[in-house]
Amino acid sequence: MENSAKAKEFSLPLELQFSMRKAEINAKEMTWEELYAALLNLYYQRLMEWHAVKELVAQENIKLDFDIPTDIEMKNLIGQDFIEEEIFYEDDEEDNPFESV
Repeated sequence: MENSAKAKEFSLPLELQFSMRKAEINAKEMTWEELYAALLNLYYQRLMEWHAVKELVAQENIKLDFDIPTDIEMKNLIGQDFIEEEIFYEDDEEDNPFESV
């Protein structure tokens, strides 16, 4: 069975599809710094939700063992990707065959 992006998009509930589309439109108007801040805010929000779920599970005496990345690990991961993309785009600018003389 194929797991295409299109098939996953249609499996979302309608209200989530609207939210995803709204986020895509807003993201097109953001700078890299704004996108970075939004991603970190979203990560922090999901982390707080995860801690709430862990608290509820602990109250029910259910043992789960998950290794959640720390904030520092996530920032390092995001920072590395951001730096790699900047280097990639800088290399492309130097090798542009359509550059006017």
